[in-house]
Amino acid sequence: MTTISLVLQTEGNSLLMMIKRITGLPLSDIKSRIQNKEPLMVVDYLKNDEMEKMRALVLELLKNKANFKVYEHNDDEMEELPLEHFMNSFELSRQIAEERERMDELLFDDDED
Repeated sequence: MTTISLVLQTEGNSLLMMIKRITGLPLSDIKSRIQNKEPLMVVDYLKNDEMEKMRALVLELLKNKANFKVYEHNDDEMEELPLEHFMNSFELSRQIAEERERMDELLFDDDED
């Protein structure tokens, strides 16, 4: 399973409420994760709703000029994911989900005939 995580690299006291709103994490967890350089979010690459939340967080962090890194995890490997690749992977994930929905509709329509 491929997951993607986001780690804030700088203190983010001014960003705490925005991060809480998007992630749903308690403020104490957010502060601890920032201090310990632990991921604020870890999402499944194939779950569009999770990817959408991470994308919202990325866009807010960019808007606030925050320093952060995005990582891709495959089994036991972890590598930094350039922001452009994350945005592309988000778009690809969205397209796959839409295609799956179309295929389900076609299959469902065929079953009714």
